[in-house]
This record gives sequence, C-alpha cells and structure tokens, in this order.
Amino acid sequence: MARRWRRKSRTRWLLGIPVAGLALYLGVHLFSAPTNPHPPEALANQKASPHLKKTPVKKPAPGPKALPASYLIHVPPKDQYPQLPNGCEVTSLAMLMTAVGHPESKMTLAAEMPKDPTKLVLDSYTTASGQVVHRVQYWGNPNVGFVGSVYHAGEGYGIYHGPMYRFLNQLLPGQAEDMTGSSFKTILAHVADGVPVEVWTTITFQPTTDWVTWQSPEGEVTATPLEHAVLLVGYSPGYVYLNNPLNGEAAEKVPEGPFIQSWQQLGRQAITVKSLSH
Repeated sequence: MARRWRRKSRTRWLLGIPVAGLALYLGVHLFSAPTNPHPPEALANQKASPHLKKTPVKKPAPGPKALPASYLIHVPPKDQYPQLPNGCEVTSLAMLMTAVGHPESKMTLAAEMPKDPTKLVLDSYTTASGQVVHRVQYWGNPNVGFVGSVYHAGEGYGIYHGPMYRFLNQLLPGQAEDMTGSSFKTILAHVADGVPVEVWTTITFQPTTDWVTWQSPEGEVTATPLEHAVLLVGYSPGYVYLNNPLNGEAAEKVPEGPFIQSWQQLGRQAITVKSLSH
C-alpha cells in the first residue's frame, strides 16, 4: 500500500509512491548503547587501634542529587522549515547554542556540519498490481555524517550523535558533552542544572515498528523514516517539554513514557554542553 506523508511527518525520502517513490522494507532495529563507568572513589584510612593495622576503606559514594519535581528552561524556538525540511538535528543544535549563549544560524550549521557524500542507489521491483516501486539499496551512514540532502524534502535522512558531538566540540572546544547511553534520569538532571539536551526520538514521540535497512561503506544501516531530533528543555511529573523544530513550537508538552521508549529505540542518543556543576 502506498504510504502518504503529511507535512508534519518530515519526509526524508519518498516512500511507496508509484514510479518516482521509494518503498523501503521494514527491518529490525538494533542499537548498542555505550556505558560510562565512573572510577571508584578514593580510599581513606579508617581510624584504628594502635595494635591493629590500618585497613583502607572506600568512602561512601554520595547519594544521587534530588531532582526538583519540575523544571523548565525558556529557549527561543526555531523552525527547520522552510529552508531545511530535513534539518531537525542542526536546528535543534542552533537552539542549544542559543541557550548557552553562543547563538548560531541554522543555515550556517547546516552548511558546516559533517556530511556523508555516499550517493543513493536504488533497486526496483513490480508489485502484483503492476505498480513499480523503489527501495534504498545503498546509501550513507548517519554515524559518519548527514545522509542525503538537508535542503530538499524527500532526498535526505539525517545525522546521529557521534558526528554531531564532534561538530559541537569544534564549535565550542572542550564544552561539548556526549550523554549517549546515559539513563534518562541523568539527562533530566542535566536539564535541571540549567542546560538543555538535544535528543533523538521519532516524529510521533512514540516507539515505532517502521524500520528499514540499507548497505553503506561501513556496513549495514538500520534506520526509521520517522527519525527526529529535538531539544529537551524541561519536565514535570509524567511529561517532558521539547522545543520541536518540526513545528517551531517551544516547550511542547509530551507524555514522558512513550517519549522515553522512542528515545531508547533510537539508541539513547543525546548531546549537550557541559553544565557549570560538571
């Protein structure tokens, strides 16, 4: 069945449209989230009787910082449209930089961000009804740079946290922080320190079963046409608040549970700028 996309769906390529469209096969999405082990606390000698040897003991680890029940950072919103129909990642990055006092144009960021130059290769097949459809066979890798065109609807996919983190660190040397793989509570704690976080999710802010695969120079890529990136600016009991570049809305209120599930599906990707407390 042909799939039709509304404007809000941030079409990155054409899917299932006769002759000119691209029909992508569903795949099984598997991401591995890196871990960030913390070194053990320094050892201290316990006070002991002069007749006994001093035994080194660990200092008790500090308890987790209590988060406020709700928190919201007011960040001016930016809309990826009309210039960057596939530019949710750089538009969210532009909002993050504004929030930390280093405003930058989304267009400048789009021109300078890492890109994967791999050309799109399609294969075709004909359905039983005679409809000719196409699927992506070979393309770029979003872990290398932006795949496709950020400027033309239907001709681009996106870019993931790794190259975006390196890009942010070039823009703000020593200040970028890759929080990918962290717990969501850790992400919220960073927001509660006053610094928003760019996170990867879906355009529906819910988990999806719509996955596709293609080959790249680095190997197989598994992706979803619903991939999206937003700026997490706050939270309250049961909800998160997002600056959404898809519609230019500030502090869009979204149910927390489904959002976390979609974020986990996208590999728990998150980048930000270090807070003063770190």
